[in-house]
This record gives sequence, C-alpha cells and structure tokens, in this order.
Amino acid sequence: MIGIICQDDINIVGHSLFLNFRTALKNYLKVDFKDVKTVEDLEGISLLFIIDEHYSPHVTVWKDDFFINTLNKKNIRTIVFNFERIHSKSFPWNVDHQNKLLQIKNLEQLVSDVEDAKIYNKKIINKQYLSKDTKLIAPKKDKLNKVLFIGQVNNYYPTRKQVISEFNNLNIPFDIIVTGRRLSYIEFLNKLNEYRFILNPLGTGMFINLRFYEALDLGCIPIQQVTQDMSSWYYKDITKGISFISLDQINMDLLQRANISQEKMYLEDYFEEINFKSLL
Repeated sequence: MIGIICQDDINIVGHSLFLNFRTALKNYLKVDFKDVKTVEDLEGISLLFIIDEHYSPHVTVWKDDFFINTLNKKNIRTIVFNFERIHSKSFPWNVDHQNKLLQIKNLEQLVSDVEDAKIYNKKIINKQYLSKDTKLIAPKKDKLNKVLFIGQVNNYYPTRKQVISEFNNLNIPFDIIVTGRRLSYIEFLNKLNEYRFILNPLGTGMFINLRFYEALDLGCIPIQQVTQDMSSWYYKDITKGISFISLDQINMDLLQRANISQEKMYLEDYFEEINFKSLL
C-alpha cells in the first residue's frame, strides 16, 4: 500500500501544485493512495510520498520523532518532493527541517533549488509541471499586449523586488498585482489569463515555479528569470518562453517577436523522462 502526505484542497492551499502531484503520481503509477495524517496511518504502508515537506500542515505530520522512528522501524521507503530552497537566508528554519528529514533512513528527496541539488549531489531535480488531468481555465484569445507580474512581493523576496523595480524602467507596458495571498485561485488565474506576457522573476530559490507552467497552459508567454546554473537543468523548459539572466536582454522588439509555445509539458512525462519508478 502506498501512503501520501498531501493536503491538496485548492480552496485551502490556494493553488493546484499539490493536487498536480497527487494526480500525476496516480496516473503514472496507476494506483490509489492512503492519506497519512497520523503515525497510525502508516500501518500497512510500504511506500510514502511527502508532497512538500515544508508546508506547515505536512510538517506537523512527519516532523515527529515517533513518526520518523516508525518509518525507520518498518523500513518504509519515503519519497519527498521539495518545493522550497533548503539553504535559504529568508527561511533559516528550513535547514532544521532538512536535518530532521535526513533522520529518515530509507529516503529519496527530489529538491527544487539547483544550489541545493549541488549541495546534496542530486542528479535530478523536482519540477513544478501541471498534471495531464489538470484543468485550469480556457485560454483567453484577446489578451492585453502588456506584461504582468502577479504574486508576492515582500522582504522575503529581495531579488524579486529588485527585478520588478528595474523592469518598470524598461519602457515596456507593465502592470503589477501584489496579491498578498488575497486572491482565490480562480481569481489569480483569471488575472493571469488577461495578459500576453507574464514576468516571472525568481523568488527565494533558483528554480522555475508553478506560475511559469500555468502561464504556458493559459497561452501566455512567460518572461522567466534564470541563472546560469539553472539553464542546464531547465534548457528545454525555458525555450517555451522568454528567459533572461540580466534585464538588459529584454526589450519590446524581443517581446513582439515571441510566439506562444504549442508544446505542453506534464508531470507524468517528466516522471517517465527521469525514470521515476527506479527510485521507488
């Protein structure tokens, strides 16, 4: 029996990220999962998925000595999908989470951040694709010929704040919506859907987040900030939009020549690409 720690109610978490992973894993493995919410739910489990070990409701389940000891006593294979930078100045407690996680003996963790991948000598990383069964909303055809940033901008995201400020000086039509987590998911998608271009600066980590793939699904053109190290991990992904290391690479002529990508990327395909079954 396969267990899963995954609170994926969109009305609660405010995004489709966790549901994408539950759905894609179910499609890929062709199995149903037992939801694990307490240590008692580990009974009969031989494999456990943790979808985001840093999400607080998930932390309260797994980050417990008795829970970890039970995993180890039963030798339960534990696969963790990580979505946050571990070694982060913005979230120093993430290292404490990681040190606790590493007490699980039969563990495989797919990290997101490319610097974390170097630290932990990872050959593959986690990516935030949609599932093939994810249904967002119908792409709007007559989009505004402008660039939109929509998301969080606060002291946890100093790089993002700087990029947005500098982009504002490029003489490119540009709107900014700071959500403050006040929008419902459907409201967020409807705003995204109105614009031809979506600026996606890096947040707290060096990885491409869900917004990039949502934008592609809605027929938008993401303008994705990357680092040199990210380019080798995401070389196929960034060809689907516009990427930049420095904002001096971006101008209106470049944007007007850009085409909407018709090629879709899904989690199920990525699992096949990395031979995910070999990790189980």
